[in-house]
Amino acid sequence: MTTPRQERLAKWNPWAVVAMACVLLLVVGVLAVILGNKAINEIKKSNQRGLKLAQWAVVLGYVEIVSGVIVLTAILAITY
Repeated sequence: MTTPRQERLAKWNPWAVVAMACVLLLVVGVLAVILGNKAINEIKKSNQRGLKLAQWAVVLGYVEIVSGVIVLTAILAITY
């Protein structure tokens, strides 16, 4: 069991941070999903922070992918 001090000192998982950065760029939803899942797996194995961040990156990555497909479909439908 970890103490509260150890939990505060635990490192943030870098993949979780990178996955969320991919989401914020609004272009690389697929990369956000891949890196977010990688971060979730690493966080579950180690005592790192960022589980919620990685989970949100995965969810928002999927939202980006779906909304991108919808927008692309709408653009193609309008132009053709």
